[in-house]
Amino acid sequence: MCGIFGFSAKGITEQQLTAATDKLILRGPDAAGYFYKSPVGLGHRRLSIIDLSTGEQPMFSKDKSVVLIFNGEIYNFKNIKKELEFEGVQFNTQSDTEVIIQAYQAWGIDKCLEKLEGMFAFALWDEKLQKTILVRDRFGEKPLFYTQNENGFFFASELKALNGFYDRKQISKTALNLYFSLTYIPAPYTIYENVFKVEAGCYLTIDVDGNFISKQYYDFESISSNNQQHQLRNYEEAKEELRTRLFDSIEERMISDVPLGSFLSGGIDSSVVSAIMAKLSPQPIKTFSIGFKEKEYDESERAALVAKHIGADHTLFIVGHKDLLEIVDETLSYFDEPFGDSSAIPSMMVAKKAKEKVTVVLTGDCADELFGGYDKYLGKHYADQYNKYPKPLRKLFEKIIGIIPHTSTTNQILRKVKKVVHSAGLSPDQRYASLSSLGYTELQKQELLKLEFQENSNAIILKYFSDLNGDELNKTFYSDAKLVLEGDMLTKVDRACMLNSLEARVPFLDSKIAEFSTRLPHDFKIDGTNKKKILKDTFRDLVPVETMAFSKKGFGIPIRLWFQNELKEELNALLSRQIIEQQGIFNFEMIEKLKSEHFSGKENHSTKLWLLFVFQKWFKNQK
Repeated sequence: MCGIFGFSAKGITEQQLTAATDKLILRGPDAAGYFYKSPVGLGHRRLSIIDLSTGEQPMFSKDKSVVLIFNGEIYNFKNIKKELEFEGVQFNTQSDTEVIIQAYQAWGIDKCLEKLEGMFAFALWDEKLQKTILVRDRFGEKPLFYTQNENGFFFASELKALNGFYDRKQISKTALNLYFSLTYIPAPYTIYENVFKVEAGCYLTIDVDGNFISKQYYDFESISSNNQQHQLRNYEEAKEELRTRLFDSIEERMISDVPLGSFLSGGIDSSVVSAIMAKLSPQPIKTFSIGFKEKEYDESERAALVAKHIGADHTLFIVGHKDLLEIVDETLSYFDEPFGDSSAIPSMMVAKKAKEKVTVVLTGDCADELFGGYDKYLGKHYADQYNKYPKPLRKLFEKIIGIIPHTSTTNQILRKVKKVVHSAGLSPDQRYASLSSLGYTELQKQELLKLEFQENSNAIILKYFSDLNGDELNKTFYSDAKLVLEGDMLTKVDRACMLNSLEARVPFLDSKIAEFSTRLPHDFKIDGTNKKKILKDTFRDLVPVETMAFSKKGFGIPIRLWFQNELKEELNALLSRQIIEQQGIFNFEMIEKLKSEHFSGKENHSTKLWLLFVFQKWFKNQK
């Protein structure tokens, strides 16, 4: 994995190119390279994974007319290379980087991108066309930011490399509201007014004056819509296809010239990935998990059970919540913008520990979004069941749950029940917006934010849901693949691993598997309340039988308790009247109400307070 920075801008020096690129050293600690020919500059930081001896970047075409900087992996590069060699193309290296250059020169950018299967962000300077082409992978696994100013166009793998080329004091009202609704900021937005993310499956073509046009090269909407009309009908054949495709995807992602392992939580997704790796590997694979001293958050016994079953060389790191508290600041600051998914903290910890032994890990991420692993996919089911009860009985029930206090015993079930009750009276689009908005509702944001900072986020949250023709569940799956994966899950995995110079690969996100998932009828994925049915049935033979019955825990941290104890003083300081009034963004009375209800146990406002905590720490670092 690597980091890239570049520009098509006047008046930028070679020293500025070097300095900005070197801010990405954690993404690429092994080597650095630069290309400078004003007004174009390209910088690269390398984490060596494949072709350690001849994969230096920037890489040039044989005629020196094309220059490439590349972050990521092309998993099918060997097949593309064979195809190009059959057409008479000769190669000088064993790297996937050269394959991109040769494919571009042989076929042009559109056919080149049609062929590439992988996770990537790259920039290609074409001397003959006098254009820079900037590309992000199909689902947004690798980050790519850009901005424009009076000098021209600038881009980078992380926001920190763009510092100095935009105004950090200009907060985007749109992004601010998305953050407090979703807990993250999806593409194309960033927290800054004039800085953007390249959208997944798109590329930009930039001229020497810094002007650009954007084009979508991967249309998952059309694929999903078309596949709804061509659903698979034979369950056994679907299982066989899923098995073949996931084995193929994992085999491709196991190609590495450096030590490789897997994250193993003990849940079904990471267990399946690890079990297949064990089948494909001639020696025991390395697996990594963290266990918590606090048993209510600990899944280490699950992971150990799977590791023993597949014969893995398993490493368990036992940590306490004090250990997690110690990396809160480091974790939050690395994102460069507010990111409110608190599971980033334990994710960062397991990445830090895994890096002590390997450089590449495979993960079980994205199976939930593709095969129906979240409770939100049961939203309509539970709403329909709840609405069968007489209205007076529902009213009485709602009154009762409204007075039950949130404690360590009641908290989890109470939050789920309140979600069901709230979503039961909503339309499909309202339900999706509600279940996706893990932070504040639109009404709550009106209470939280000053009038000049308020903006309704529902149109953006519902964009993909509205775009796709289909039923509620199909629209939900598609929207999550476009919105949640890029904005939350993939961002979390990338930053957690890159902070530790560790490369993460996600086998479930092979485009062939993602497309296959859109051909599955709902009952192949969810049978009643049995989520990820086809995944469990397909790989039941590879993992311990107990794994199939494990309930989903997730990477939890005790925010509710932290804010009542260890982080209470810092939370109060960050949300003091003086600071809030000086900022002029929030209404202090609403913040005081949230804190009062939370500290008294009347409500669990952990997520809402965490979003404020994260935002305030980010804002403080802007000075």
